[in-house]
Amino acid sequence: MVQMCQLILISIQLKYSGLDKKLFKFKRKEMKRIFQNLAIVFVVLTLSSCLKSDPLIGPDAPNSAGAIIEFDNPDFIASGSLTASVKLARYQLTLAKGTASPLNIRVNYSGTGKPAPSDVTVAIGIDAAALTLHNTQASRSYTLIPAAWYTLPTTVVIPSGQTGVNFVIPINTNNFVTGSTYALPLKINTASQGTISGNFGSIIVAVAAN
Repeated sequence: MVQMCQLILISIQLKYSGLDKKLFKFKRKEMKRIFQNLAIVFVVLTLSSCLKSDPLIGPDAPNSAGAIIEFDNPDFIASGSLTASVKLARYQLTLAKGTASPLNIRVNYSGTGKPAPSDVTVAIGIDAAALTLHNTQASRSYTLIPAAWYTLPTTVVIPSGQTGVNFVIPINTNNFVTGSTYALPLKINTASQGTISGNFGSIIVAVAAN
């Protein structure tokens, strides 16, 4: 009789012991699922907060360059320029001969997808050293157009609400010597707003006349 009671107690103990283990496993899985859901909610709320306060991408992001000031392409970029070994874009234009042949250039306000919020003053200059470097890198022999042969505005203004400004450099192409090749290495020296483009803040404009 005693032995039978002991067997019944052992049987009951084993039964509930197994049940406890199952309940423990169930609770552990349930708690794990709850923690995973809480983690997902935390990440979503954190990202939502970040996106509302500081954009992660786009022109308004903290690491964005914002507005870019650069030369527009006056023509197609010439073959063999703006490569891994040739750092400046070159454009090869042909103008009608004359004492003031118009070379049309444009400076853009870009990068934000918005027009200029106010007038942007851009200082333009000539970078003779850039032409020398370009001749070396591109295996060319362009001659810098003498300053007396053209008129370059020292500054141009991108008007408020606009995305750029056009200006003209009149060149006396009657002075061109047959057999010589000429170029103007244009450079944006400063801008009152925005960041000067690393690729198109300086360009080489090769000029021929017919």
